[in-house]
Amino acid sequence: MRTDKPASTGYKKRKYIGMYFEECNVYSRIYINRGKTAYVGFCPVCARKVTVKIGKDGVSSRFFKSTVQK
Repeated sequence: MRTDKPASTGYKKRKYIGMYFEECNVYSRIYINRGKTAYVGFCPVCARKVTVKIGKDGVSSRFFKSTVQK
């Protein structure tokens, strides 16, 4: 049995949520910010910024939909 550990890549796993950008019909991950107060990311098609604030009670959902309000 092997007991040696795999080599570390030096990267930490970052928390993320899945975001569906409805207007561009594309999915992307958005990652938690350094202050751990929100998830922040951009649409990979149109570069629109999206911010999802983290509330004290939180939710169990890991996937969200972003829509443009007109």
